[in-house]
Amino acid sequence: MLYTYICNSCEEVFEVKASISEISNGLKVSCPKCASEDVRRDYSRINFGTSAGNGSKGESCSTCSGNRGCCGS
Repeated sequence: MLYTYICNSCEEVFEVKASISEISNGLKVSCPKCASEDVRRDYSRINFGTSAGNGSKGESCSTCSGNRGCCGS
């Protein structure tokens, strides 16, 4: 599954691919932008790793480059 996190230091929003057991066992997550470990999970965004996309063929979301990127477009 993909879990969305927000960095409390620089407000970067990023995703981490991890299993439920990794998350349950206290997976250490750090921000890819500033390397801070002061991050929080964003429970309003849940991604099960499907290619749901943004609903438009050929377009990508604002955080990926398309070509089967993070949103599956």
